[in-house]
Amino acid sequence: MKTIRKSISLFIVVLLFAAISIAINQPTQLAFAQVPYQTPTPNEQGTIIYIVQAGEFCTTIQERTGVPIADIVRLNGLTDACSIFEGQQLVLARVEVTPLPPTATATTAPELITPTLTPMPGVARICVVLFHDLDGNGMRTEGEDYLYGGEISVNDRIGAFSRTGTTVSGDPEIVSPYCFDEVPVGTYSISIAIPDDFNPTTVTNYPLEVRAGEEATIDFGAQLATQPESQVVADTAQRIPVLAIVGIIILLAGVGLGIYMWRTNKTA
Repeated sequence: MKTIRKSISLFIVVLLFAAISIAINQPTQLAFAQVPYQTPTPNEQGTIIYIVQAGEFCTTIQERTGVPIADIVRLNGLTDACSIFEGQQLVLARVEVTPLPPTATATTAPELITPTLTPMPGVARICVVLFHDLDGNGMRTEGEDYLYGGEISVNDRIGAFSRTGTTVSGDPEIVSPYCFDEVPVGTYSISIAIPDDFNPTTVTNYPLEVRAGEEATIDFGAQLATQPESQVVADTAQRIPVLAIVGIIILLAGVGLGIYMWRTNKTA
């Protein structure tokens, strides 16, 4: 009878112990059951982080996340006892992050620039002659040859082009004038210095505008400043008869006037 009582007493103690254990553990299990776990999204480095909640242990984290305790210890450098605390950030896993493809951005087509063709500057040719203007009319006529020694100057308005030369002498049918080649297109001042013993019969400065491919010839005239001695003698010989005739006319007029006065006085 005593044995039965002891057995019943022992059975009751075991039941009480089991009931107490169930009573102690039940709230915790219910608390965990009320907090559903969602797998976190890896951060930019591909790491999945878990923040330890109040009352959690490595075993409960393993049950909730499915990550073995051994991995939790290895990834976080914990001791074998897996001691953790509330608010601690635990690494649950590391994944390889695939970089997102670059966002396509609208590109602006480069502006097509058509080069502007700059035409090559054209050139012209300027020729200058100095002719012996025998008749002094300012125009070159037949028999008036070129004169040597005229100092030519060709200059543009801005001073970028300047050339000089000397006129040639000879028969215009045989001798070519003095020319300036490869003169850029533009407006020029053509001037000449007349040789000594000559006087100009034309202007000595001439403005000229030339275009590409043109050839312009400028004529300057000059006449001897003093006539030759033979010409002076000839002119004097031509003037002598004229003077003699004029003298005779004056003399006869004087004689006639004297006779008229004499007759008038005699009649009176």
